[in-house]
Amino acid sequence: MNANSVLKIAASTAVAALLAALPVTFDSHYGVSTNSAIAGNGHGNGGNGGGNGNAGGNGNAGNAGGNGVGGAAGGNPPSGHPANHGAVASSLGALNAAHASATALANASPTSRVGKIAAYKAAAAAVATAATDAATADAAAAAAADALAAAQSQLASDQDKLATDTAATADQATIDADNAAIAADQASVDAATTASTDAADAAAAADAAAADAATAETDALNAAANKTPVSADTQAALDGLLEGK
Repeated sequence: MNANSVLKIAASTAVAALLAALPVTFDSHYGVSTNSAIAGNGHGNGGNGGGNGNAGGNGNAGNAGGNGVGGAAGGNPPSGHPANHGAVASSLGALNAAHASATALANASPTSRVGKIAAYKAAAAAVATAATDAATADAAAAAAADALAAAQSQLASDQDKLATDTAATADQATIDADNAAIAADQASVDAATTASTDAADAAAAADAAAADAATAETDALNAAANKTPVSADTQAALDGLLEGK
């Protein structure tokens, strides 16, 4: 074996050793290729698949669901509570017991916090009913007053006609008709006066009942609360908790 043959064998052995040290795959389109850990597309530092790039890694700008700060799909959702939730809960104080269920409110002891809140709830409902009744009574009183005014106007008109007919020496039949109309008008005025008075009295009573109901509501609210006086905002928050129960 001459020197050239020895060199060829040594070179072939070195190439074979180098190829054995590298990962080798067979690509049906391009033949044999090496998957360098430094420049490849699969797992290297610059790769697009599973490293620190854009597909699913843990990088700070990952877009597919990683843990990064800038991730678009996997971030934490915003809080479901309003910004002032803590302030509202604090202002309610013991009235936070209004979170109790409708069943608990219905069956609570009257001396318990939940029971006192239930009493307030009933008082608030009574206020709404009383206010509706008062509005209805006030409208009826106004209508009765209008009816009385109309009856009085008709009476005055017929009295004027009688005066005119008398001055014109109208026949007796006309004068008798005028007097009959006036008598009927007077009866209408009398009836309307009674109705108007009754309606006004009913309206006054309804208005007083509404005022009493409002006072009872305030008393019940203060009895249920541990922070008094209760502000309008706090009362509104309480009413929101009780709505639908």
